[in-house]
Formats: sequence, structure tokens, C-alpha cells
Amino acid sequence: MNRILATLLMTFGAVFGASTALGQESILQDRNGDGAVEVIAFGDSITYGVGDGYSPDEYVEVIAEIGEPRGYPLRLSSLLGVSVLNAGVPGEGLAEDGTETGVARFPGVVLGSDADVVIIAEGTNDAQRLVPNDVFVPALQKVINVARADGRQVVLSTLANPIALREQYAPFTSNISDQIRDLAAINSLPVVDVQALFQTGCPDYPSCSYYNRPEGLHPNTVGYDAIAAEMARVLRGG
Repeated sequence: MNRILATLLMTFGAVFGASTALGQESILQDRNGDGAVEVIAFGDSITYGVGDGYSPDEYVEVIAEIGEPRGYPLRLSSLLGVSVLNAGVPGEGLAEDGTETGVARFPGVVLGSDADVVIIAEGTNDAQRLVPNDVFVPALQKVINVARADGRQVVLSTLANPIALREQYAPFTSNISDQIRDLAAINSLPVVDVQALFQTGCPDYPSCSYYNRPEGLHPNTVGYDAIAAEMARVLRGG
């Protein structure tokens, strides 16, 4: 009986170990065979890096200067030692916008590039524009399909709930984060849960030190550091 039990335990351990190893497999693979791993970070102002450079004790109501792109892509490149293209456009909505939507811009950024991995971090502006689920979800699925059909690994990111002057949008960003998680599960995609990251890192969320306050929408230097570290963890397969 002990021998049977030991055999079962060994078998279970082997299967569990294999599945754990598979779950921890690095996303950073040279999928196009060009000898390098490259990442595209596709998103809006939070990908671009608006609000970066402020410390938690600095209070701003309006971030007037966009400046050069910064944010998490630059940090992610340093953490991972790979090229990360910052493809963030401030003010862009994925599904709805006054000019060009993220859906319309996406193929021109991704197709023809050397990227092996595409991080999609959109939806904050859609939330502020109250874009309904039946518009946002097909838009996100469309860009997922475009990237995967072209052989790219897609990584999705949820949205941090805004605070202070933008707190009224939190229920809408939370709803879009739920849709993002659902699509990640449906498409078997890795997801960077920025919403959970901020909530865990800021027990007193209304005064979260990851944000520029009282502006309350864009991360500060500490917030971008946290996002980059979590992105790196997920891309490494953690």
C-alpha cells in the first residue's frame, strides 16, 4: 500500500512540476527567428508615460507637458535587457476617439515590425468616454486577432482605478478590467493585473502614492516603477 501511495505521489509530483514549469515559461522568446527579442508596448498616455517624473509628495491638478515618452516601456527594457518600443498615444481610446482609434492604429504599428511580443494596455480613455462593453470587447478582440494571426505573443493589461479628481471613473475602469480579464481567459493570454497591483500596493487607496495627486489618473515615478516591475515579472513567466 505504501509503495502504491509513493508511486501516486511521485506521478502527481512529476505532473505538477511539469505544469508549474510550463506556467513559468518565459514569454520572451524569439518567435520570428531574427536573433533578437523585441516588445511593443501599445497603449494610451499611461503607456506613453504622462505624469512620469513626479514624486508621491508632489501635487498636480493638470499635467500640462507631455514631454518625451517615458513610462513603463523604458524601465521594462532596462529590467529585461530587450528592446521595448513605446507605442503609447495620449488621449487615445481603443474603440472610440475623436481622431484615430487604437483599433485603426494597431495594424500599422504591429504588422511589419520585428516585435515578438505585444503588450496591449488600452481602455482608460474608453472608460472615461463610457464606451459600452459591446463596443469595447469586440475592438479588443480584433487587435488580439490581428497580432496573433501575424505570429505575435499578446499580453493584456488591466487598468488601475483612478482616484481623487478622477475617482468618478473608477467603476468604469473596473468594468473594463473585468472585460480584459475575461478576454485573456478566453484567448489563453497572459495578463498583467495592474488594477490588483495598485490595490495591493495602496491599502489606503484614496490616497494611493502611485498616482499624481490630486490629478488621480496618471501614475507618478513610483507608480511607473511598480508597473514596470510587474510587467517584467509576467513577461519572465513569473
